[in-house]
Amino acid sequence: MSVNDLFLRCGGVLFKEYRTSVMEGVDPDTLLEWLQTGVGDERDIQLMALEQLCMLLLMSDNIDQCFESCPPRTFLPALCKIFLDETATENVLEVTARAITYYLDVSNECTRRITQVDGAVKAICNRLAVAEMSDRTSKDLAEQCVKLLEHVCQKETSAVYDAGGLQCMLTLVRQHGQYVHKVMIHSAMSVITKLCSKMEPSDSTLPECSASLGALLEHDDPKVCECALRCFGALTDRFIRKFMDPVEM
Repeated sequence: MSVNDLFLRCGGVLFKEYRTSVMEGVDPDTLLEWLQTGVGDERDIQLMALEQLCMLLLMSDNIDQCFESCPPRTFLPALCKIFLDETATENVLEVTARAITYYLDVSNECTRRITQVDGAVKAICNRLAVAEMSDRTSKDLAEQCVKLLEHVCQKETSAVYDAGGLQCMLTLVRQHGQYVHKVMIHSAMSVITKLCSKMEPSDSTLPECSASLGALLEHDDPKVCECALRCFGALTDRFIRKFMDPVEM
């Protein structure tokens, strides 16, 4: 019986009760299988599996046991591949980003499981770049992507830089800062500061980056101004290490 048939036969309320009772008894292998679906009615099953995984990670009294039943080595690649699915909706991606973040909250050693999935970090950055801040779901996804990339940056800064993370973070702060929570702006600036330490003086995006940082020096949030100043310090250091004149910035 398809999800739609079940919905039509039982009605919305009964379907939700059925969904809850079914998901509570799902074993990890089935949960992983459902995460890897995503076509037609299966998208609903995928979303339910994502929500269940988030609950398992967030509410578990024994996280070691949870990691044993839902190991990062198999679940994180499956989650990353959802970001690579161009047909995945923003509500699905938001829960996916949340699940990945919960894994990283427990252990940043999980980061390499993400960077090992070809194109995953780039896909996350791309979703952040195209987010519509006027739409609640899109905004929630963007904020979750910032949290996720902040975690990844702690272990794999170069991976985020190579994926275009600096440009999308600067755009978020400069163009959409008024639409997101201040804590998200601070997280984005933390990422930007780390990424500036990876920028080469020969990078073609340097002039644009420098202009954006210059504008942020006049931001009304002192913490943003401070981070922008630190970024210029990191860029200056990169120039000096290459025996180049920082005035070229």
